[in-house]
Amino acid sequence: MRREDGKSSLEVVRSLGRMETEEDWEWARSVLESMEKGEELVKLKDLKIDRQLELGGIWTGDDVWRNCGIQKALMDSFAGRDTEYNLERITFLLAVNRFYDPSSDQAAHDWINEKAFSYTTDVAKKWVYRTQNKLVEEKKVIERRILDELKANLDPPLDLVFYDLTSTYFEGDGPDLADFGYSRDGRPDRVQIVLGVVMAGGIPIAHQVWPGNTTDKSTLEEAVEDLKEKFDIRNVIFVADRGLISSENLEELKEEGYDYILATKRRKEDLAEKLLVKDVPGEGKIRTTEVHSEGGRRYILCLNEERRERDLERLKKGRDKCDKELWKLRDRFEESQEGRGRPMTKKGVMKRAEKIISGHKRIFNLSFDETLTWDLKDEEWEYERTIAGKFLIVTTSDLDPSKAVEKYKELKDVERAFDELKNMLNLRPIYHSTDKGVKGHVFICILALLLRRLMEKEASMPFEEIFEKLEPLKVNVIDHREEEIFQRNELTPSQEKVIEALGAEKPTKILVTPK
Repeated sequence: MRREDGKSSLEVVRSLGRMETEEDWEWARSVLESMEKGEELVKLKDLKIDRQLELGGIWTGDDVWRNCGIQKALMDSFAGRDTEYNLERITFLLAVNRFYDPSSDQAAHDWINEKAFSYTTDVAKKWVYRTQNKLVEEKKVIERRILDELKANLDPPLDLVFYDLTSTYFEGDGPDLADFGYSRDGRPDRVQIVLGVVMAGGIPIAHQVWPGNTTDKSTLEEAVEDLKEKFDIRNVIFVADRGLISSENLEELKEEGYDYILATKRRKEDLAEKLLVKDVPGEGKIRTTEVHSEGGRRYILCLNEERRERDLERLKKGRDKCDKELWKLRDRFEESQEGRGRPMTKKGVMKRAEKIISGHKRIFNLSFDETLTWDLKDEEWEYERTIAGKFLIVTTSDLDPSKAVEKYKELKDVERAFDELKNMLNLRPIYHSTDKGVKGHVFICILALLLRRLMEKEASMPFEEIFEKLEPLKVNVIDHREEEIFQRNELTPSQEKVIEALGAEKPTKILVTPK
């Protein structure tokens, strides 16, 4: 308002736009205060964006990381270590980096310094390696403290633990841990490590890394020891897959006082083969029944009718395909004996025949007299047809058969976790050349999986859906006269909904400058 010739009039000095939210009014008041102080006003629309930084997954992930106690667990574990940098903060950034740009340590270092909105800046490359080393050195303490923080939030409570193994391979020679072994990645040509993960309530609570030639059965003892000594977890049911069964392992679990649910092998075990051919009465598509008990162990047989139909169809197609290919091979052999050129040898024919039946060796007999011959093993064929759609579990728990089978099927969640580790968090391939570097890399990936699962639990939606909404949320870095202004993108309604579901604070429009 101004007065001229004794008259008052209004004059627009600066348009502040439409005031729609409390945040808009706060901004408007700050502009007026600046004008009253004689400070220069800058129109953001007249400025150019210098670069963009990632915000959505970092901002919300950090709140979940703090609210669920991971930050506290790490800070307590690292207490007393005198370092020039914040071990907990770099651990968080390395973990959340696996959501955005999972690659090498060098790439993670570049991402933290160049692409992540963080109050931890100018991170030295050596800090990345040192942080991973410190994680390995404090692994037992860290895992115990994280579990202590999470116990109250586990749903269901900690009464079931799931254990399974996978492997992951190396590019190059690898460290001492790297060795050839049974590859679950389909890469028997690469050296590898074996990774065991213990999960409870859908989240990883412990992991262990072994040399690549470690057998499945030999890992169970260490996993049980972890539960008993490191976590003091005793009143639980241990759930694991068939590859871990041995008489020694069952005795170990019994001696330690753990109930268990384990799948049995389907072949080459007399008792299992005897029980798998039994009928499962009832009319439902999925049926269970207890078929045997001895020494405190109960054997439960499950039949899935839909799975049975698929298995029978697969068996028939496999048999027909083998027959067809073997006839072709026999004709080629016989023609080669009469025509020009080098004739096929008995050794060459048998080698090719073995390859043809490689997935069905148990039902075919191969032989060679003057030509290639084969026949079906009738007993084995009938056995395969009889056990189609069935599996057998053994348990010491008092759960009813259907509940025991239901709990065993939850072991699939560990398989899903392995898929997330390998294909979304890029656990593989590994480039480290030291055992400690390998273990540090694995630990970061496990922490990323933990954070991913906690975010899913908080928001009650798949992580892919969470990240799809949050990934577009960026920070625009605006350069104005050698000063940087950090302005987030406009929040969409779906982003606000996800942020609220995660229990995170909504980021302000203008963010405090990272120091």
